[in-house]
Amino acid sequence: MHTHELLLAATALVLAVPTVAASADKDHVRVELIAEKSALVPGERAWVGLRLVHEPHWHTYWVNPGDSGLPTKLKWQLPANIKAGDIAWPAPRRFEVGGLFNIGYGGDVVLPVPLEVAADAKPGTTVPMSVEVRWLVCREECVPGKKTLKLALPVAASASANARTRKAFVAAHAAQPLASTWTGNARLAGGQMEVTLSGADLPSSDKLDAFVVQSQLVAYAPPKVARSDGALTLTFDKSEYLAATPAAIDLVLIDGAHPNVLARSIRVPFAAAEATNPSATH
Repeated sequence: MHTHELLLAATALVLAVPTVAASADKDHVRVELIAEKSALVPGERAWVGLRLVHEPHWHTYWVNPGDSGLPTKLKWQLPANIKAGDIAWPAPRRFEVGGLFNIGYGGDVVLPVPLEVAADAKPGTTVPMSVEVRWLVCREECVPGKKTLKLALPVAASASANARTRKAFVAAHAAQPLASTWTGNARLAGGQMEVTLSGADLPSSDKLDAFVVQSQLVAYAPPKVARSDGALTLTFDKSEYLAATPAAIDLVLIDGAHPNVLARSIRVPFAAAEATNPSATH
């Protein structure tokens, strides 16, 4: 990765206005708002991203943070002709802290956000952007963070890749879970939730990990993995907060033995929805 000094030197090459960054020394994570391309093109989707550079052994959180923590939140202020979508969450990692399991990100990561640029955006103008970022960064203790980041991009008939951020966005897009063609189903079996998957190219690694997008369905320890007759079964402990099974759950699977292989995503229906603990609260 580039050092902080190289990043500052490269800023002069970027057409965007420099971002406001948090101090890693104080907050244990440095944050900045970056753009994939040098300009916004009318009628086209653009990508910006929240870059988080964590101090060693510190992490922030995925959309489902696990046993503790909070996902990173973005609150945008944009012109009427620019619309920001949700974070396109990269595949996460599992962190064990004091017997609890958190799900999120360490190191240097970009959380990409799509921008829809209206067809009537005028080339030659500049689009100001502002986003309030709230995060929780943890090691054994946790530190909340809040920062307002600003970015301004020109509107142009075409746009080139931003040289300073190209590698970061390549990595961020590569970390997006790829929708699988597998089929599957989920069911409750006592205090456990079993997810069975079938299809071509199921991962065979003994370091397979899987994450449930929805919270309060399963406990956050790694699932048990079993294979039989070409099918893959993931067995999670059921969450103590589960009140009723949903129609389906969304999973992200990661092959830890082959980190360059794309993560996969799948929506799995329940065999039948059923009440499990009506007294539980969310």
